[in-house]
Amino acid sequence: MTKTIYLALLALILYGCAYSIKDIDVSKTDPSCTRQCVTTYSQCVSGGPSVGAKTETLRACREEYEICISSCPSK
Repeated sequence: MTKTIYLALLALILYGCAYSIKDIDVSKTDPSCTRQCVTTYSQCVSGGPSVGAKTETLRACREEYEICISSCPSK
C-alpha cells in the first residue's frame, strides 16, 4: 500500500511540473521586461485557489507568462 501511495504522489508532482516556465526561452528578450513577466507569474501562482486543482492555476499562469514573454522587445 505504501508503494502505491508513493507512486501516486510522485505522479502528481511530475504532473504539476508539466506547467513549468523553465522551458520558455527568455535569452533574447529585454531583461527588465522578463523580470516583470516573472513577477506577474509569481503573483499569479501565489494567488491561485487554496481549494481545487492547482494544476489548472499553474497551466493558466504559464500561458499568461508565455504571452507576456512573447510581447517583450528583443535585447
